Amino acid sequence: MKKEILDVSKQSRVHCFAEEDLERQMQEIAEPFLTGVCRCGKMKAGRPDRKSGGQESGDADSRAAEELYYELYPQKTDKGTIVISYGFTESCLKYHELIYYFFQQGYQVAVMDHRGHGKSLREVEDVTIVHIDLFSRYVKDLHRFVQNIVRPTAQDKPLYLYAHSMGGCIGAFYLEQYPEDFEKAVLNAPMLGLKLGACPAWAARILCDLKVMKGSGKERLFTQSTFDPEEPFAESSASSEARHDYYKKQRREDPTYQTCSASYYWGKEAINAGEFVISPAQTKKVQIPVLLFQAQQDTLVKPAAQKKFIQRITDGRLVLVKGVRHEIYRAPNEVLEPYLEEIFEFYEDGGAQ
Repeated sequence: MKKEILDVSKQSRVHCFAEEDLERQMQEIAEPFLTGVCRCGKMKAGRPDRKSGGQESGDADSRAAEELYYELYPQKTDKGTIVISYGFTESCLKYHELIYYFFQQGYQVAVMDHRGHGKSLREVEDVTIVHIDLFSRYVKDLHRFVQNIVRPTAQDKPLYLYAHSMGGCIGAFYLEQYPEDFEKAVLNAPMLGLKLGACPAWAARILCDLKVMKGSGKERLFTQSTFDPEEPFAESSASSEARHDYYKKQRREDPTYQTCSASYYWGKEAINAGEFVISPAQTKKVQIPVLLFQAQQDTLVKPAAQKKFIQRITDGRLVLVKGVRHEIYRAPNEVLEPYLEEIFEFYEDGGAQ
């Protein structure tokens, strides 16, 4: 497999908001427009009830507690619908600029807050902690969203996946479990292997397993901290300071968006999910074209795991984006615009190869 490099000289049909005036343009142009288009709602997550032998709980209190928030941006279009599966500790709100660009190019857009994120259900009292007891719940939630909310409004047009980081692992997992739902998929810096510093994955998994067995699985990972309202740009995963600052301000104003760390259970499940998704037995199930973007300055996920995944699927293409951090979709305009053009060309043209 030959690794390509994003051509930043590529002319783009998208002209992104000027970074020096980003906040004003988002507040006066994008956000009012999206508010006028958006159909927000909540859907049942359908969590299995362990006491009933794995059957979904049917009592009213349980159903009310298992709601997932979503945003749907419908329009009459021949292009299809882009479904966004976002990353760890993110939210629908964080993607409004990207949603605006997708919509302006003629796509419907659909995005859901994963459980433990944004306005969706929480399984721990501390809203800064993301907790999950089984990674496949994310996948089943997304499938339920696609089948019950997205597909009925898709006008029989194609569905495309755009999935970032943790959402990229969810997305890859989804493509293996439900290979016929999407026409094509973009995986943006997918979390197929976590960078754990000097700690090997097996040691991190043992630590998480021990915490779970001792009944401390919902506690915050000791390597992570509480929400920092003054997160420095230099320590962030964005490469555009304007985009980093805009969302940081929004997070400070609403605790709903202050999720920032993982439980031990989440750590255990994230490690296991990455290894499972890139295994040969699973990757052979992916039947659609996949475009995977890799961030050159990524400090959060392993490029080797991404390479394994893309080598093992039937129709995969790997594109390196130089000079940017993990969140490629929050890069400066000179990278973001050709990056978006690459995505639109992929959705509208042939396969990944």
